[in-house]
Amino acid sequence: MNVLKNLFTALRGGANEVGEAIVDANAVRILEQEIRDAEQAISKAKGSLTKMKATEIQLKREVNSLNVDISDYEVKAVQALESGKEALATEVAEKIAELETDRNDKHAEQQALDGEIQKINALIRSREKRIQKNKRELDKVKTVSELQKATASISTNVAATGSSDHRVSQALERVKKKQQNWQDRMEAGEWMQAENDGDTLDAKLAAEGIGGPSSSGANAVLERLKAKQAS
Repeated sequence: MNVLKNLFTALRGGANEVGEAIVDANAVRILEQEIRDAEQAISKAKGSLTKMKATEIQLKREVNSLNVDISDYEVKAVQALESGKEALATEVAEKIAELETDRNDKHAEQQALDGEIQKINALIRSREKRIQKNKRELDKVKTVSELQKATASISTNVAATGSSDHRVSQALERVKKKQQNWQDRMEAGEWMQAENDGDTLDAKLAAEGIGGPSSSGANAVLERLKAKQAS
């Protein structure tokens, strides 16, 4: 990578450790820039490859056209020979030879260009796979980096608030006790209300002669004996 190479070259010698520290601190940004540079280079290479392929297609079309012309002149040369016009047939043969030379040159150029296109295309595909792999590796590095930051933040917060956690827990316990006391008082109040309601009801029943004092006791026995004597 050019950026890394230039940076290490500028900081080599006694400053190597400092240079490595700088690279490590900015590794993600450097790698992101290198990937962008590589993608731009690949884009330009694809543009050049497209032009090369267009030229190759044109050459192939010209070769095919020349083959058609050659076949056509061959038929005419045979016709000239059959007609006994050897001089004319010779001129046609010279034309055919000229076309064949042109055809062969263009065919060789087209074949060579096609070979170069195949090599460059394979190189581009290989480089694209490498870039995608680098992107995945970069994503992993960024994920781990964010995880490290989160872990460090959590550790710092725990260290900073560790002493206050105990106070918070105690406060929560006090709140819970107060709530429980309030619930207990509410239950006691409900019980007392129920008791009061029961006394009032008993007084009403007694006034109506319902559920009065029991018929047992000395007075009751004495009244029963008097009644029996009278009878």
